[in-house]
Amino acid sequence: MTLNEVENIAIPESISDASRVWIYQSSRALTDDETEKLNALCDEFTKQWAAHGQNLVARHRIYFNRFLCLFVDESAHGASGCSIDSSVRFIKNIEREMQIVLMNRTEVAFMIDGTVQIIPMNEIPEAISSGSIDANTPVFNNTVSSVKQMREAWITPASKTWVSRFF
Repeated sequence: MTLNEVENIAIPESISDASRVWIYQSSRALTDDETEKLNALCDEFTKQWAAHGQNLVARHRIYFNRFLCLFVDESAHGASGCSIDSSVRFIKNIEREMQIVLMNRTEVAFMIDGTVQIIPMNEIPEAISSGSIDANTPVFNNTVSSVKQMREAWITPASKTWVSRFF
């Protein structure tokens, strides 16, 4: 399954395939009110996000009420270490303010029966044994770093990811 085969995925129009993306996965599904609040906070952040005094061409999207994606079109001005640090501080502030976890890299998101389900890494073998996931179950690869990679490999069958070692 590729990004283009999944409903409700729309990369911001002003963002090119070469743009960078950072994907933050929520440990739980956000309510519609929380998604609305997060959108407002992200709108405010991306409007003022800068690198070395230059505003970044930055956008955001929330997918499946679960994934916050920050996009930067670096053709205009690249993100710097300081600007990336400011985005991490922003994410940590969101975690505190909204009481959600966005930076836990030990949980893996799968698309199971049309919904995003989170499985801790150490429970993947059990999920396979029980039949909850199989080689065709879509996995979200939140380590993609460009929009092009996101379009091609963000959502991939488990058999084509590191999860395949458990089959």
